[in-house]
Amino acid sequence: MSMVPPEVTAFVAAASRLSEQTLDAIRQATAAAVASGTYDDSAVPKLSASEFSALNKQVRDAFAPRAEELRAGRPGGLRSAISRVTRTAQAIWKRDRLTTDQYTSLTGMFTACGVPSPPGGPGSGVSSS
Repeated sequence: MSMVPPEVTAFVAAASRLSEQTLDAIRQATAAAVASGTYDDSAVPKLSASEFSALNKQVRDAFAPRAEELRAGRPGGLRSAISRVTRTAQAIWKRDRLTTDQYTSLTGMFTACGVPSPPGGPGSGVSSS
């Protein structure tokens, strides 16, 4: 049994099914948000080594069947997809550590593209262990 929470597993599964064009749009929107200061990468909650290892494996496994497709598109497409999904999954996993605004900023690129994320922010009821 994976230590990755079910809501994170569901997010990873949904995000890994997004089209190459949608993943690239998320990449571009995130870059623009970082440049404008509306996306703070340092706000992404840290996971323990074992949590990160489990999440990293799950995300990489989810994208493995699409590796050639994403490598053939825009340079860095696969690496970016894995990175964006991993960072957003970390925010979902540890959403109780984030303000509502931080959580919305970190998950908004995916929710805008139809990938659901659970409600977040303080008091969201997620264990931060």
